[in-house]
Amino acid sequence: MDLREKKTRRSIRSAFLQLRARKPLERITVKELCELAEISKATFYLHYHDLYDLSDHLQQEVVQSILSSITHPERFASEHERFVLELFDAFCAQQSLIEILFSGSQASVLPTSIEREIKAMIYRMRPDCGTMRPAIFS
Repeated sequence: MDLREKKTRRSIRSAFLQLRARKPLERITVKELCELAEISKATFYLHYHDLYDLSDHLQQEVVQSILSSITHPERFASEHERFVLELFDAFCAQQSLIEILFSGSQASVLPTSIEREIKAMIYRMRPDCGTMRPAIFS
């Protein structure tokens, strides 16, 4: 990705977060986002299919950031409390973005995404768990 593309994506992200902090996703238009980001609609559509695609990308970035900050994911099996504390700290570090991106109609996306990604992480570390439901999700 070249520098111009990075700057454009950063501008789109910044404008989206500003708008999303003030209003629900369903009330944001591509036109107002583009005006705030100082880009054309064509430029926006070169990067994203629509506002929901942009929102999904940003939400996924937050989820990945939360999970990548867990330094000892193997603790899920033996040290539940430590694992949960580390997960909690990771949530706290992303709190402002979580409040913006996962509010309103998007509130159910975070727990679903986190559960799916933690399960995937567990199954990668312990393939034998694939047929069992880990106690952490019971």
